[in-house]
Amino acid sequence: MIPGRDQLKRLWFTAFDALHADALVLRHVARHDLVVVVNLHQVSPTPNPFWSPLHPVLFGELVDFVAPRFRVTTFGRLAEAAGDPRPALVLSFDDGYHDYVEYALPALDARGLPSNQNVIVDCVRSGEPPAIVRLCDFLVQAPRSLVDEIRLPGAEGLRLAGDSTGDKTRYGVALCNFVKLRSREDAAPLWAELERVMARFDGLRPTRMMTLADVRAAAREHEIGCHSKQHDSMEFESDAWFEADLDACAAFFRDELQQPLGVYAFPNGSARRSLLDILFRRGVRHVLLVGEDYSTRTSRIHPRFTFGASSSPELRARAVGFRGYLRAFTQPRPRGDRAVLEALS
Repeated sequence: MIPGRDQLKRLWFTAFDALHADALVLRHVARHDLVVVVNLHQVSPTPNPFWSPLHPVLFGELVDFVAPRFRVTTFGRLAEAAGDPRPALVLSFDDGYHDYVEYALPALDARGLPSNQNVIVDCVRSGEPPAIVRLCDFLVQAPRSLVDEIRLPGAEGLRLAGDSTGDKTRYGVALCNFVKLRSREDAAPLWAELERVMARFDGLRPTRMMTLADVRAAAREHEIGCHSKQHDSMEFESDAWFEADLDACAAFFRDELQQPLGVYAFPNGSARRSLLDILFRRGVRHVLLVGEDYSTRTSRIHPRFTFGASSSPELRARAVGFRGYLRAFTQPRPRGDRAVLEALS
C-alpha cells in the first residue's frame, strides 16, 4: 500500500528526529547569527480541522525545547541578544485569542520567557473574532447540510469533498483563501452570501478573543504589536486606505495601551513595499511578514515560520526553522531588509 500524505509527513519528521538533525540546523542558525521567528496563532486543547490550534501539551514541549537552546526574546529586544552564544528566537502570536491567556501565558511566565502578541484592534474592542475566524467557527459547528449550501460567485465548484480531517482542512484553506485574498470592497459580495448562509445556524459559539484588560495585563511582561484594525489583506487596498487603518490602530495603542505602535504584523502576510515605507515613516520599528525563512538581529522586516505540529518530532524540526535551512541549500538567497523589499517590489 502506498502511504498517504499524512503518513509520509510523520515518517519524514521521525527520520529527521532520529538523525538529530535539529542539532545540525541549530548549529547553522548560530553560525550565521540568524533569528528564528515562530509564528503561532491558537494554543488550545480543542481540535479544529479548519483552523488547527497547537495543543497546550505540545506548546509546553515547544517552550521547554527552545528555552535552553535559544535566547527567547522580543523584536524590541533583539539588539540586546548580541553577544549571547545562543541564537535568538521570537515566539510571535497573531490575532489575540483568549487561549493565549489561558494556555500560552502560564507556560511562558512559569519559565520566565517573553513573547510577542499582535492584536486586531476591533476584536479587542468588540470581543468578536475577525470575520474569517467566525467563518471557520461556522464550518466546525454547523451541520454538513448547511456547509454544503455555501456557493460563492466565482467559486461555485468549491465543495467539501468529505468528512475526513484532510478533506475539511483542504476545503477550509481553499475557502478562506478565496475570500480573504482580495480587497474589502471586492470581498463584500462574497461575505454577503456567507452571512446569508451563516444566519441560518442558531447558536454559533464564536472563538473567544482577548479583552482590553487582557492585553493591558499581558503588556506588562510581553510585547504587544498590531495586526491591523480588522484583519484585511493590505496588498489589495490603496495606500490611503491603509493609512486610515493605521491611524485608527495608532490611536488605539496611544489612548488605550499608553504606548506607541512599534510592531506591525501584516494580516495574511499581505503587503506591498509602499505600505512598509508608510509604516517606517510613521515610526513603526518592526514589520512582520510570513515567508518561511530566518530573520536577522539587525532587520526591521522579519519573515516568520508558520508554526503547527501534531507530534514532538515535527515540533522540534519546526522550532529550529528546518524549512529555512533546506531553502539555504536548494534556493539560496540574501537575507535582510533589502532582500525582503526587493521581493515585494
